[in-house]
Amino acid sequence: MRLLDDFFYIIKNDVRDGRTSKESEVVCAVKMKSGHSIYQAHFPSNPITPGVCLVQMSTEILEKTLKRHLRLKTAVRIKFRKPIVPSVEPVFTFQKLTVSDHQVSVSVVIQDEDTQYAKMSLIYAT
Repeated sequence: MRLLDDFFYIIKNDVRDGRTSKESEVVCAVKMKSGHSIYQAHFPSNPITPGVCLVQMSTEILEKTLKRHLRLKTAVRIKFRKPIVPSVEPVFTFQKLTVSDHQVSVSVVIQDEDTQYAKMSLIYAT
C-alpha cells in the first residue's frame, strides 16, 4: 500500500549529515489529506491517523530520501503517545540513521512544536 501523495504529502524534507560518515538525520514535515477514505473508517466521528500508516509513512519518506526500496525487517520498539488528527502537520525526525549495503536502521520521532506523537526504532532490509 503506497500512501505518499494519495494519503499524505511532504511539505519540507531536509537531510543533515551526522557526526560520522555513516549517520545522517532526516527531518520531514508532512500534511495528511483529511478527506481520505482511511479517516472514514478510522474513525468517522473522531478521525485519527492509524499507527500502521505512521510506520508506512516513515518507510516511504526514507525510501524517497535514500532513493532505494526498503522492506521493514524489525520494529524494535514502537510507542504511540498521542493520536494524530488530520489537521496536525507532524514532523518526522529520523535520528541515528545508519545505512549499509544491506540494512538501514533508524529511530523516528513524530512530533510538532508542542507534542510528541510517536517514537519508533525500525530496521529495514535493502
